[in-house]
Amino acid sequence: MENSKQKIKNLIHNHQELDFIELLRAGFDPNLEGGWPIRLAARHGCTDIVEALLQFGANPHLLSESGASTLQLAVFSGEHWDTDKWTPLLSCCDSSQLADGAAVAIIFNNVEALNKILTTGRCNTNIPTTLTGKTLEVLAKAYKLSELLNTSTINEHPTPTTMASSRMSRQERMVHSPSSPFHSSNRNLSPSVAHFFNQTAHQTSLSPSRSTMIINSPTGDANRRLL
Repeated sequence: MENSKQKIKNLIHNHQELDFIELLRAGFDPNLEGGWPIRLAARHGCTDIVEALLQFGANPHLLSESGASTLQLAVFSGEHWDTDKWTPLLSCCDSSQLADGAAVAIIFNNVEALNKILTTGRCNTNIPTTLTGKTLEVLAKAYKLSELLNTSTINEHPTPTTMASSRMSRQERMVHSPSSPFHSSNRNLSPSVAHFFNQTAHQTSLSPSRSTMIINSPTGDANRRLL
């Protein structure tokens, strides 16, 4: 079983879409072990594999143990958001799921992903997002992206030249973006956001570490123990 799992991971890491589709046609379970294949594919920007998994019945709404959704990881990957390759995934998401994806886009300055999500016309900007507990309107104001929430004029606003290009890799945006929370002394991630990204951003798979993490609460409360 471990050899089979490693084979699947290798196909995803190497973007071997045709070989992956052959596995699906041969009866591979698209929702294997809580649906990690589609999340892993999303995190690595494998749009064709994500689309194939959806066509074969993968559930994009299953979350990892750390709370990561397929859309959140697709946004976090930073790949292909200047195209329409994520449209099949976006079409599967409801308003709250789109809002959670948009929250990730705002936090990591993925402007093109934010545009794509908002132009679906189905993203609710007025509900608290799962990762932060804040609405998109509050987040966008904090990250100086409020003008993008007006979907009626979304295409009239060019990407500000002071922002990191959303075509950069996720790592490049983290380093160069002036809006990145990792470079702001007065903008702390909430415990849930820190948990999500600590659990998913630095792994070679999506099986969360079992080690205990201690995360400082930005509200000054006692440290929160997360598994």
